[in-house]
Parts: sequence; structure tokens; C-alpha cells
Amino acid sequence: MNIFDRAYLTMQQKFNNFKEDVKEFMASQSGVSNVVATILILLIVVILVGVFFNKLKEFVNGLFEKIFKHKDDIDTW
Repeated sequence: MNIFDRAYLTMQQKFNNFKEDVKEFMASQSGVSNVVATILILLIVVILVGVFFNKLKEFVNGLFEKIFKHKDDIDTW
């Protein structure tokens, strides 16, 4: 066998092992539910940040304006 044949067979074997690992991972109930739950939580956080980004930006900008404009005048807060 030449080097290309060996490389092809090695990659085919690694791909088959990967497919088996994925099948085993998907078959275990705990692994799949943890992954799905993590993805859903991340999706919810990203959506909430996207929805409330302008409100958060206005709040933080207003807060910084109060802090840096009224350093000496604390009574205006």
C-alpha cells in the first residue's frame, strides 16, 4: 500500500470511530439533556440581551452622566 491508501484508511477509521462516539453520546439521556439545556439557556440569554440592549445602554449612559457630571454636587441625586 502506498501512503495515500494508508492515509485514506486511517481517516476512514477515525471517521467511523467518530460516528460511533456520536451515536453513543446521543444514546445517553443525561448527556443530551444537559447539552440541550445549556444551549437553550444561552439562547434565552442572548435573546434577552438583544431585546433589552437599548434600555441597558440608556440606563448605563444615564448613570455615567450622573456620576461624572455631578461629582461635587451629591444632593442632586
